[in-house]
Amino acid sequence: MATMTFCPRCANRLIEKHDGGRDRQACPDDSCGFIHFGDFSIGCSGVVLREEAGITKALLVQRGQNPFAGSWQLPGGYAEHDESLSLAVEREIEEEANVIAKVRDVIAFRHSLGGSLGGPSTNIYMIFRLDLVEGEPKHDGVEIADAGFFSLAEREEMEAVQTLSRWGIEQALVTQPGSGLTPDSGGPGAERPGWQLFGLATVDPKVWQR
Repeated sequence: MATMTFCPRCANRLIEKHDGGRDRQACPDDSCGFIHFGDFSIGCSGVVLREEAGITKALLVQRGQNPFAGSWQLPGGYAEHDESLSLAVEREIEEEANVIAKVRDVIAFRHSLGGSLGGPSTNIYMIFRLDLVEGEPKHDGVEIADAGFFSLAEREEMEAVQTLSRWGIEQALVTQPGSGLTPDSGGPGAERPGWQLFGLATVDPKVWQR
């Protein structure tokens, strides 16, 4: 885990403090209360499908910059700290591919540890299924080198299609739309500012009866 020297809240030099079963970096000023629990990030990507002449095609973008320049993947990116996940993935798809789509459900996620075991931060990567609204794929030629809808046969012929993106598309193709975790605006606390709830919409209530 990345270490810090000074408190990001009050600039005091951090000390070691035992909290939650392990030693952590913490501010010595109790009135501040800062504890460094680690570096975390949330990524998101979206599966957007379109039918063309009876063939189902999935939206993919080609990375124009390193790392992995030239590879193909689902459009997506990092969620901002003040942005809901639904808005984040919709924004990323529009920014990267010029396609407007709306979140239907969460169909998969990947959790990866950071530090010596992986990337710079521990990351959760959410894969959404979205409904196409409008737009034809376009790319900026800088961050994104190309974008388009591609069939399974076309994807098989393409070089460097990200394995995780292939898996995400498979999850969308073998499940019914809305069968994943869907946004729930009526759940407990859903009206609370900054909250967004996702839940299963098709669960048979009988499974909860004893």
